[in-house]
Amino acid sequence: MSDTDTRDPIGPMAVRPFGKYFLVRKLAEGGMAEIFLAKQVGVEGFEKNVVIKRMLQNLSSVPDFVAMFLDEARLAARLSHPNIVTISDLGHADGCYYICMEYLAGEDLSTMLRTSARRREYVPLSVSLRVLAEAARGLDFAHNFTDAQGKPLNVVHRDISPSNIFVTYTGQVKVLDFGIAKAESRVTNTTAGVVKGKYMYMAPEQARSGAVDRRADVFSLGVSLYEAVTNVRPFARDNDLAILNAVLQCDYRPPREMRPDLPIELEQVVQKALMLDPAMRYQSGAQLAADLERFLAATTSGSGGTQLSQFMHAFFGEERVASKTRIDSLADLSGKGWDVPGYVNPNSPKTDPSHTPGGQRPADRTKTTRTGVERKGRMGAAAIGALMGGLMMLGAGGVVLALVRYNQQAGDGARTVVITPTVQSPVVAAAVDAGAAVDAGGAPAAVAPAAAAAAPVTKCPPNAKPTALVMKAVRDRYSELTQCFERYKSQLPEDEGRLQVTFRIAPNGRITEAKADLPSAPKVTACVEDRLKSVKVACYNGGDATANLPLQWSVKR
Repeated sequence: MSDTDTRDPIGPMAVRPFGKYFLVRKLAEGGMAEIFLAKQVGVEGFEKNVVIKRMLQNLSSVPDFVAMFLDEARLAARLSHPNIVTISDLGHADGCYYICMEYLAGEDLSTMLRTSARRREYVPLSVSLRVLAEAARGLDFAHNFTDAQGKPLNVVHRDISPSNIFVTYTGQVKVLDFGIAKAESRVTNTTAGVVKGKYMYMAPEQARSGAVDRRADVFSLGVSLYEAVTNVRPFARDNDLAILNAVLQCDYRPPREMRPDLPIELEQVVQKALMLDPAMRYQSGAQLAADLERFLAATTSGSGGTQLSQFMHAFFGEERVASKTRIDSLADLSGKGWDVPGYVNPNSPKTDPSHTPGGQRPADRTKTTRTGVERKGRMGAAAIGALMGGLMMLGAGGVVLALVRYNQQAGDGARTVVITPTVQSPVVAAAVDAGAAVDAGGAPAAVAPAAAAAAPVTKCPPNAKPTALVMKAVRDRYSELTQCFERYKSQLPEDEGRLQVTFRIAPNGRITEAKADLPSAPKVTACVEDRLKSVKVACYNGGDATANLPLQWSVKR
């Protein structure tokens, strides 16, 4: 086996080829599948963000499940509607079946409701009802779908819940997971735990394993509607058996008992969707959507896509919106130190340019690969991006450092980063992306040898490199910077994220400006900015310089 076959991932993550796609990062994992943000590439630099839902390998070897999954996935690919997620590909790679679908930048309804409940508020009725009405429209289209001869296919989703109703930041509503729900129900008899937690959204006839039709999906929409307007799940109980009994008896408290200010007309809509007898419910998603839209028209001045988009931006914040809408290209990821097949990694010469999806080089890759001159500049960027010189690990007992070694490689001067943590279970970790950009004196600085970066500066050496001097100056402030994350870690908005810091270095070596871009954590950013602005780079003579310093954090529970 060659060295490139066994190389270790370099950078924050290794972008991996999978069939015709590149897997960029994992978004979620469940009992059925893993979900990845991925890239579809083509000629002349074509690149598209997609989502790959990859079946777990053990399920891909179950013949009955595979047959049903393929049938349902083929059906789902034919469901073309504005309120249904678009599926573009079904395939098999590396021993696993997968579905490729459109990438949606937004949040599922479950996240919206959890966030509102945590803030002790409700999602506005104009928003939650619009979302449920649009989802009902999408379901109604699927319920009425026919084959090429016009024969009804009697499609039933069977897994409607807030987690399968998605709202984009542009105001679109999409029903997810068509084509998988029926397959999931088929394997639940042999796969323990797959259905756990789903009972509270099931129709009674579905919970009894009886025959189901579109009205079962209407019931599930009713459960989601109840939760959306009250922040309470109607059939929530202490254990699965109690949940199942509550569903079978349709035992729930009227919505107005949970929220007295709820209009009685809306309570009646919820109760009609939740009737125990399917014949007494709304008979279609279109009927439910029509009543919701009548209520909206009578009580609000507007609740269309524009208003929904405005709410999403205000509710989740521009920083979160930007993190999901501004997805780096493969070339940009490579420039930041990610190990991307087909691209030269500025931090390691081990990247295999020929290891790409389908065994082919990415189209026109020579145009996007850095030239020799550009690569030298990127090496300088990698060095300044490693200003911190290592990980800042905040343990329960205080701040513990991890060391990073930068080894000069022969040839093109690329560097290998080796991270050696000093503790096994850090609570919070903040790390530096090894691809930060710097422009010292209008030109890229040369890479300093590791020995120069690590040696104490007692005198000004005649050939000191600006990047090495700056790196040492910031490394000397390790403990102060780690204190910023430790002291204010409760402000961090997510379990994982990145704090981007931009700072300027004056010709006298003083860092004159520092700006961090995490407005949701003002004390963290103010602390980091303050610490950096107090740094003086000894022996610096590189002229005015601007540097970007991305600090990655990950909160491990």
